[in-house]
Amino acid sequence: MKTIFLLLFPLFGFSQVKLAPKLFFKGKIQISVPVELQETENPLYPENDDILFTDEAKNVILSISYTKDKLNTNQFYAYQRFLIKGLKEDFTDIIIIDTGVVIINERAIGFIKCQQEVNHKTVNSSIYFTSIEGMIFKITLEYLKEYQNQWGNTCRDMMETIRHF
Repeated sequence: MKTIFLLLFPLFGFSQVKLAPKLFFKGKIQISVPVELQETENPLYPENDDILFTDEAKNVILSISYTKDKLNTNQFYAYQRFLIKGLKEDFTDIIIIDTGVVIINERAIGFIKCQQEVNHKTVNSSIYFTSIEGMIFKITLEYLKEYQNQWGNTCRDMMETIRHF
């Protein structure tokens, strides 16, 4: 019994990423973000309002966006299908692992979990979205597959912390 506990201890003790609350989008939205990641400029689209975080080695990338595009709760599955179609068009080898819409803290949250090969490495991606004041709020987390135990539930954990003002 002691051996089983010791084997499971790393899963319990080290699988969670520490989150700290931050205000974004002119103080309209508060969400907790991983303390291991640092905010950085978006090198591909510097004019974009997306907020980008990475770890030092860029093995983990987090993007947070709040668009003016409209989304109501009746459109979650349609928006999810739209995102999946775009992913499959842009990345023909992408594998959709899981999708759905869940209720977290009385808020509908859509999600897509996928995987693809990038430069001979397996990259997992989690895309979580919701509607805040009728507009799309989305977080996307990409990480190497070997970090699954540490980062696998981070997006969901982050979505549990959303507050808007």
